[in-house]
Amino acid sequence: GVCILFLLSTKPLSELLLYSLERQYPVPSDEMLSTLDIVAILGGGIYTPGGFRQYSELSGIAYSRLFNGVRFFKRSGAETLALSGGSSEEAFRAEADVMKALALELGVPESRIVTETKSRNTMENGAELAKLFSSAQAKRIGLVTSALHMPRSVKVFRKQFPGSMIVPIPVNHFYSPDWGNLKSYVPSPDTLAKSNYAIHEWIGMMWYVIRY
Repeated sequence: GVCILFLLSTKPLSELLLYSLERQYPVPSDEMLSTLDIVAILGGGIYTPGGFRQYSELSGIAYSRLFNGVRFFKRSGAETLALSGGSSEEAFRAEADVMKALALELGVPESRIVTETKSRNTMENGAELAKLFSSAQAKRIGLVTSALHMPRSVKVFRKQFPGSMIVPIPVNHFYSPDWGNLKSYVPSPDTLAKSNYAIHEWIGMMWYVIRY
């Protein structure tokens, strides 16, 4: 157990785990982005009000997805920006509503934003968005989420939108090829956290295979 913990805390193994997931879907070209009808951004968590924090805020992962997703939306030919994320028991606002507030500040017109506020996980993201866009079977949907989370998300969305073209738009990349030095073999909590994210995704994909 100690050996496994040590290896997962070092960059060579951690980066290999990250690479196995993030390499699967490259960033789409501008030509592909121009064909999109909808850009859907998946939530990644929020910080609830409390202590010195007066308002709900997007977590670091969610902020990266939203900020980069809006950038791709503006570069694309999509007419609609869909924001997906419900609320937990601790949250006062649905994540999609917090995302919408920031998207408005980034210059997206409110008339082009659709929010989905019921989902609590990736599987529900796909199911709830499918209800909103039941007539989008022949449309192209740009799916924005973390590169690490993309393989699992694509499997879910291609089941929910069998007639549409799901175009993966990965953001929030973790993989870095710069680990060929002695420091890379020194264990660190940050590296262990990244290994944990990757293992979580692999377990999630296996669970989806069993469930479906």
